[in-house]
Amino acid sequence: MTKAKNLLLLAAGLLLLAQVPAHAQGNPPGVDPTHYWTYQLHAPYPQPESILVQDQFFPAPTRVNVDRLERLANWVIKTDSTTGISSFPVDTSLHYTWWNIADKLPVNQLVGVTNQFGSYPVTVSNVEFLLTPAYKNHQAAAPFPTANHYLCYRATGFPSPNRPFDLRDEWRRDSQVPGPLEFLCVPCLKQHNGVTYPILDRVTHLALYPITPQSPLFSPLISDQFRFSPQLVQQLPPEYLLVPSLKQVITDTKQHSWGHLKLLYR
Repeated sequence: MTKAKNLLLLAAGLLLLAQVPAHAQGNPPGVDPTHYWTYQLHAPYPQPESILVQDQFFPAPTRVNVDRLERLANWVIKTDSTTGISSFPVDTSLHYTWWNIADKLPVNQLVGVTNQFGSYPVTVSNVEFLLTPAYKNHQAAAPFPTANHYLCYRATGFPSPNRPFDLRDEWRRDSQVPGPLEFLCVPCLKQHNGVTYPILDRVTHLALYPITPQSPLFSPLISDQFRFSPQLVQQLPPEYLLVPSLKQVITDTKQHSWGHLKLLYR
């Protein structure tokens, strides 16, 4: 009877969670409201680096290898075309560089993700890339930005918000309907060349939704921990909208206990 009752409670919780209308969600409490959208490098820049990372999925320091710079994540002002509510960046000097991780390590976790688009259970499968704090168009090598690093994972289960958003930065303006969630970025501790970069904000996660903008070429000077050089960037499908999010309790997808799954919704 207890197992059956737990099953019914979980089913009800999942149903309620999946039915939360996206327009009813505000910015989650405690998260940095800055949104980003991506520009891909015209020619991805190869630079192999070995680093140690640690987050909620990898509680012990884990060595991974980044092999190439692929994208720039630029701050963006997002305006809901339905409500007219705009999300403004906290710090327009902070950007992120997207470095591919060669080691696609599996984690197989189930989490709950909440943001302005709603709340849904999300399956996280394997690590894909690293987001590193960066500057854009600094004419001299600036001090390394003081901000989170993120490990980003392949993720599924969060549907498209199914409505358009106006997106604009200092380069261009566009209207896009984001597709279903593809990646979830989790704050991580990073060690590189004997220096440890701690997690500064454990609350703010980033959920990545595909978009299809097309832009001219731009040539910013990009500087992060690994590179300080001009790069050609351009928006070509697919690009991604990075939405600040909360992540709930983690459970392993291999564990089929209803009790473990129910923890997500307490």
